[in-house]
Amino acid sequence: MLSAVLVVEGVLRIPGTEGHYDTGWGLYQALAKNSRLHLLSHTWTEQDIALWLTKRHITGHQSYLHSPEPGPAGRLEALQRIRSQRIGALVIESDPACAAAELAAGWSTALVTSALQGPKQPTSASTIRPWDDLAQAVERQHDLRLTPNRPEQP
Repeated sequence: MLSAVLVVEGVLRIPGTEGHYDTGWGLYQALAKNSRLHLLSHTWTEQDIALWLTKRHITGHQSYLHSPEPGPAGRLEALQRIRSQRIGALVIESDPACAAAELAAGWSTALVTSALQGPKQPTSASTIRPWDDLAQAVERQHDLRLTPNRPEQP
């Protein structure tokens, strides 16, 4: 069975936000069903990523690897920990510099890019709400539904 390491930032999660990429979500779902999937992140601790995944009902990965620092050196250090378990894996990466370092270190690597990572297109602020605003609104509505005896709104 194939083993895969999915880098969270830039593949699954939109960096700097709580949002996710639909493509990354689909990759996660497919790999979780058909491989031994491991997640790798340098931004969040294991508790942070577990909470983010739980909120989105994302389950199915084997383990979580925390990279001590961003960039190629941190990625390779984290990947070495999984290699020490005799796991050879396909690394799904969003950073070209990291992908090059991983290839040089003998890892099979797939580079994933997103149109959202490219130059920003002008948008109308009135039509698109930031993801964090939407997430906060949903959480507030959820909290209101759970609050007993809430006053009625006019």
